[in-house]
Amino acid sequence: MKVGGEKTKNQGYKTESTVQFTAEKIIENAFNLRATDIHIEPYEDFTLVRFRIHGTLKNFQKLPQNYAKKLAKHFKFIGNLDFSEKNFMQTASIKHGKARIRISITPTFIGEKITLRLLSTKSRIRTLQEVGLWGDNLRLVRQALNQPHGIIFTIGQGKNNTNFALLNEVLSDDKNIVTVENHIEKSIPKINQTEVKSRIGVDYYIAAKAALSQNPDIILIDNLQDLKTANLIFEASRSKLIIASLPVKKSSEVIPYLEFLGIPSFMIATNILAIINQTLIRTVSQNAIEFRKINKTESKVLLNEFNTTINTIHNLEKLAQKEFKNKKIHSSTESILEISQVKEGLEESGYIGVTGIFEVISLINNKLGNELQNLIIHSASPVEIEDLLKDNNFPTIKIDGLIKSLQGQTSLKEIMRQTGY
Repeated sequence: MKVGGEKTKNQGYKTESTVQFTAEKIIENAFNLRATDIHIEPYEDFTLVRFRIHGTLKNFQKLPQNYAKKLAKHFKFIGNLDFSEKNFMQTASIKHGKARIRISITPTFIGEKITLRLLSTKSRIRTLQEVGLWGDNLRLVRQALNQPHGIIFTIGQGKNNTNFALLNEVLSDDKNIVTVENHIEKSIPKINQTEVKSRIGVDYYIAAKAALSQNPDIILIDNLQDLKTANLIFEASRSKLIIASLPVKKSSEVIPYLEFLGIPSFMIATNILAIINQTLIRTVSQNAIEFRKINKTESKVLLNEFNTTINTIHNLEKLAQKEFKNKKIHSSTESILEISQVKEGLEESGYIGVTGIFEVISLINNKLGNELQNLIIHSASPVEIEDLLKDNNFPTIKIDGLIKSLQGQTSLKEIMRQTGY
């Protein structure tokens, strides 16, 4: 592992060979298992190492209790951090071969917790279909991307991959695309990427202002959460296409959040193109998935849980069958016939990757969008927005998940785990 850039603050320090070997072995194993994060956690009697694989944390190994302290010191050294600082969080970024590792060391009651984010800078940018968009959701997203100006908001787990897929969709030689990112996780050719550096005074507002001075056609802001930057972005959206991520969890919270920041209702109503909400689910190997028949009573309970009708599910599944080129559908015009589950004994090994489940609200010249714009003008609450979506039979993120489980991409249990009961 190499420290990026400058000489270290802790000259003269030398990591114990056993500690260095342990640290490198942990990272090597994490990359081999395709983990996205490593968590090294201090406990009273041991040090626990956990990996996040396909979105789920799994215990990897236990180390002696004193290793938490030794590993914290080792990662502070290679990250050029302060050994003596144990009261505040410290972060750093280092190179590891062709990848990068983002180090975060946070004090806890027992000791310092280490979190390592593994970033492959050369990884391929996925397409919109590959991140999980299909059918009407995909059509609405592409419709928004084809507009010359306005804002597309992304929220939820996995939105960074979706942001890059959106940029990849519009990438061309005649477009000037600029990003403002908290951490540059992926390097994309032909895109001008800017990293926020708060410690030297380059916050989101300053970085966004600098990005706009480059006269971009499209600009991405990966975290919009202050009024100054929001005002700047809304003004720019009158002549540019903006993609911006918000720190909210539900589609119905986007409008109230923007009003909370201080954006006038008429600006919100006239400048938003679409809201893309998503979460990540684990996908299942076709050798590990099976279907269990259910009766009409169970089907009715399931439809009630997903707040939908059998006609909606059956019609969507028929569309999905054509798009995903599956041979069979698992619903009829009367009920859901079968539900997907992971075969016994394959509950862990059966999951092979991740994809997104989505809901997309478009405000571009459609019945729902026009009604939502009218609601926004009158400062709609989340409950009012959710009622409007329900009245229009809006296909929610849970319904997208149910369709993907019926098509055998994942298990019903995984959808329920990620979307709640």
